[in-house]
Amino acid sequence: MKMNPWTLSVLLLLAGPLGADPDWHVEYPASFCVVEGSTATIPCSFTHPTGLRVERVVWCPNHTICHLTTPNVYDSSNVQANSRFLYLGDRVSDCTLKIIKTVKRDAARYHFRFVTNVEGWAGRKGVRVNVKSGDDVKVRSSVTDNVVKEGGQVTLTCTSACSFHQLDVHWYRNGHDLSETGPALHFSSVTNDETGNYTCSLDSSGQKTSAPWSLLVLEDEGKPESGSGWLLAVTVVSVLLAVFLLLLAGLVFAKRRHAQKKTSEVIQKQEVDCKQEAEGASEEVNYSTIHFKPSSSRSAPGPEHETVYSEVVR
Repeated sequence: MKMNPWTLSVLLLLAGPLGADPDWHVEYPASFCVVEGSTATIPCSFTHPTGLRVERVVWCPNHTICHLTTPNVYDSSNVQANSRFLYLGDRVSDCTLKIIKTVKRDAARYHFRFVTNVEGWAGRKGVRVNVKSGDDVKVRSSVTDNVVKEGGQVTLTCTSACSFHQLDVHWYRNGHDLSETGPALHFSSVTNDETGNYTCSLDSSGQKTSAPWSLLVLEDEGKPESGSGWLLAVTVVSVLLAVFLLLLAGLVFAKRRHAQKKTSEVIQKQEVDCKQEAEGASEEVNYSTIHFKPSSSRSAPGPEHETVYSEVVR
């Protein structure tokens, strides 16, 4: 049996409240607290039957289904929606909404509606947004005393009339912006560098800023001072360098002594060789002496005159 498309749409629209179909669902907190002038994020999620395509998402105040021309704060099909309401979600499952610089008139019950290629669905319960004054923004500490020993743990918490984790919190030390965000600032092992005056703000403009909370970190008495530590390090390095230079000098001196000893041994060996060669050569020298007796003039030849004296020394 064929069904009229209009009848089908009505049945799908009624399926939620009557049959509580789990495939169609919007989830957000029942109420939400926002500090006036701050920025807050309202968590939201939704589901729909598989195979459908979401074509439009809408957030509206004080209307259960955000249908047709209902006034809204955000409409994906209308780029001229309220710029202070920023949609952080998507068209799949996330419908998170961010309210920037909240004012008193933002207090209302907000509903989310999504429209698929078949039908739309709205979270009828909605989320009640309460806007409260932020004059009582304070910094609270996990320790009762402002003086903490170095190495200790400290947690600073930014509190206000609305202490929800969705609040955008900015932290400052001595007036300088810190990179940490969130309602809690945790120090697992504080150092002297963390000493200072801490403040928190619920918006980046710093209009909703707490009174300063002073933190004084004392150095551990059992721990050497930073100057002594540097002096000790320099002393150790100097001693090690001196020992290294002494070892290097000893090694160089030993090598020189070894070289001198080798040179002396070579010279002595050469002297011994030269002496031995000289002694060998002297044994082979022949000394000869020949004596001649002068003869008288005109002497008669004779045996005596023909005698030759010869001495050979070997």
